[in-house]
Amino acid sequence: MSNTSSYAIARVGKRFKTNTQIAACGHHNGRTHPTPNADISKSVNNECFVGNTDQSLVQLVRDRIGDNGGKKIRTSSDPKQSAVLAFEVMLSASPEYFRPDNPGAAGEWQADKLRAWEQLSAQWLKERYGDNIVRATFHRDESTPHVHAVIVPLNEKGHLNTKDYVGDRIKLVALQDSYAEAMKPLGLSRGIRGSKVQHETMKDYYKSVNQAETLELSVDELKVLAADRQRQVQKRNEFEQTALALSEENFQLKSQLAALQSQVGQLQKLVDRSHDLRVISLPEVALKLGMKVSEFDVNRWYGKQHSIQIAGAQFRFAGEGDQGHGAIDLVMRVKACSFQESLLWLERQLGSGAARAAAIEEVNTAVVEVEATQFIPPVQSEARWPALRDLLLKQTYLPSPLIEQLHEQGLLYADVQCQAVFIERDVQGDIAGAIQRDEAGQFRRLERSGEDAAFYVVMPANERMEKPDRVVITDNPTEALVKLTLERTAPPTQRTQYQSLGGSRALEQAKRVSQVSIALSRSEAGERATQEIYQVIPWANSDRPDESHQVQLKAEMDQLRASMKRSISQREGQSQHTPKHERKQRKARDQGLGL
Repeated sequence: MSNTSSYAIARVGKRFKTNTQIAACGHHNGRTHPTPNADISKSVNNECFVGNTDQSLVQLVRDRIGDNGGKKIRTSSDPKQSAVLAFEVMLSASPEYFRPDNPGAAGEWQADKLRAWEQLSAQWLKERYGDNIVRATFHRDESTPHVHAVIVPLNEKGHLNTKDYVGDRIKLVALQDSYAEAMKPLGLSRGIRGSKVQHETMKDYYKSVNQAETLELSVDELKVLAADRQRQVQKRNEFEQTALALSEENFQLKSQLAALQSQVGQLQKLVDRSHDLRVISLPEVALKLGMKVSEFDVNRWYGKQHSIQIAGAQFRFAGEGDQGHGAIDLVMRVKACSFQESLLWLERQLGSGAARAAAIEEVNTAVVEVEATQFIPPVQSEARWPALRDLLLKQTYLPSPLIEQLHEQGLLYADVQCQAVFIERDVQGDIAGAIQRDEAGQFRRLERSGEDAAFYVVMPANERMEKPDRVVITDNPTEALVKLTLERTAPPTQRTQYQSLGGSRALEQAKRVSQVSIALSRSEAGERATQEIYQVIPWANSDRPDESHQVQLKAEMDQLRASMKRSISQREGQSQHTPKHERKQRKARDQGLGL
């Protein structure tokens, strides 16, 4: 079986400016003229799923254009100056998708994979182009199935305008992104962004086909060529995997850079506007608030209801531990008003410049605080996910549906180094941290992960983020998922949260739950963590295994496999004394169960 990536392929073909060009396209797609690369015996399997085959393609295009929204169609003796009447889109997928067991077997495919791809491709075409598709055809008579769709580029006003569809590189990239996203359910991924690969034209393809018919090679020469091609294909696949991962990482980093540059631009505008605004001193604001300075301490101010200590831009109310910052915060707390009311008061008392200066100071302080603590997850690599998924299945014995569900929810993915990334969340369900698992099964909590964050899953699903009935605390994400698997032998009667150790405040949720189970390992680190949990949650009960939960799951899986083998052996022994027709019925039933 092929272990290479399978790609979704979307290409914009020719742009048709004359009836002759459109007619030639219709003859090719309808197989009314000889087609060297098609197997004529299979052409009957081709299917036109959009458009009337009783009419010529030229007539379909002209009918769709109509009067061009009342606008004259641009024509010229110079083809470059003429309007595009229609263009062609070709959709396909890598041979590895259609025939994973033997990608080189041209003209063959698995029927279920073909049906799934055709269904999603037709849906994508209709959603993207609607009534502007005049004809679309499934070609099943060539080496790899594909779609040819002819589109009339009408804009919202009913005018021909190809630029709205495929006018520049950005639109072509967006088209390929859109199609690749629609094909994700099939396991197809996007090709390498910015690739310089040149596609072979039909003219060059037919030329090579005709030349191939004149070649006469010996068996030994063919074997040498085949071996050489196999080495080239293997090397190409290795380069492809690396290039695709780097391409994805580069694309995501560019997106993050653009977002950061936008934030920098906004902050720079605030800085540029603030150079002429005077700095607001808190004593001045306190004076305007009707407070008086102490005779013994110039930093202490008294009001009718408040006493505050001022130190630069910071202040603290007497009897309170929390510090405040800036003029806006001081006015809000003394006058018990909102942010907007505080700004309005500052503007009236000190002028609009002072209010803006206070707002800028507030924004800058908030930005610094957020950036200092903001967690940014590692870059995700969809190209690495299949390999990581197979590794997790092999090493952890977790059920495949559970792993795929976590991946779809964004709680588990592969980074560009093919390490597993388990997303940590806070009580509200927001991303606040992550844990990486390397190929050897070692876990590392990433920097800037929140102190109130942990990796957790809730069974049954907890979309409303309601308080769980029970919390199970484990060493790491894998142990949490394995513990869930071991306990999920019957429909759940209560909502259980399975979580790993996270930040120092990650147990706040568990403190409000009456049923808490400590399922940590009996290692030295597990012992220390257990004692710390008992100090916070003294009513927690111990559910610590003698061996890891993963070892328990492996033992149960091995036992199940051995039991199934014994059962099959016994039934095969009994079948020797069973009538032939009963043996056939039993064999068919076993195959249906996957035994």
